[in-house]
Formats: sequence, structure tokens, C-alpha cells
Amino acid sequence: MRRCKLLFMKKLKEDFKNFIKSYGVLGVAIGIVMGQAVAKIVNVIVEGLIMPIVGVLFPSEKWQDAIIGIGKIHVKIGLIIAAFIDFFAIALVIFFFMRYILKVEPPKK
Repeated sequence: MRRCKLLFMKKLKEDFKNFIKSYGVLGVAIGIVMGQAVAKIVNVIVEGLIMPIVGVLFPSEKWQDAIIGIGKIHVKIGLIIAAFIDFFAIALVIFFFMRYILKVEPPKK
């Protein structure tokens, strides 16, 4: 019984190593972690730079709370506009960030 458990654990360990090597799991994990780091930078740029500029364009302090009433329906138009601005701002920051990264030459050996 004990020998069977050892063989099972050895086979499981070997299968896991093959999985890691063959499916590029480490590369995906590194990509996810780097993506989270870039997302933090992008969010700070959007919230700290772009949204204050938008706030100047719309002088009301609570422009994101704007509501349009259509009969009994209340459309939160401010949130919709803010979501679109966030999306385009994030896309623009990522565009410039990737454009910069792709222009940088790799180090020479």
C-alpha cells in the first residue's frame, strides 16, 4: 500500500512537471502578474491625470451622478459617460505604453 502511494506521488509529480513545461504555465503566470502591475499604473494615470482634466471640462463636482429621466426610467448617464471615458483613456494609455515598449531596442549582447 505504501509503495503504491509513493509511486502515485512520483507519477503525480512527474505529470505536474510535464504540465508546467509543456503548456507554458510559468509564462502565462508571469504575464498575468505583469498585466496586474501595468493595470495599476494605467489606473493611476487615468484616475490621477485624465479624470481630473475631464472634471475641469465638466465643472459640476458630481458630473458622474448625472441622471436623465425618461418617464419612470432613470438612466445614469454620468456613469455611462464615465465608463466610456475610462475605457478610452485606458486604451490610449496602453497604446502609448506599448508603442514605447515596442520602440525600445533590446539590449545588445
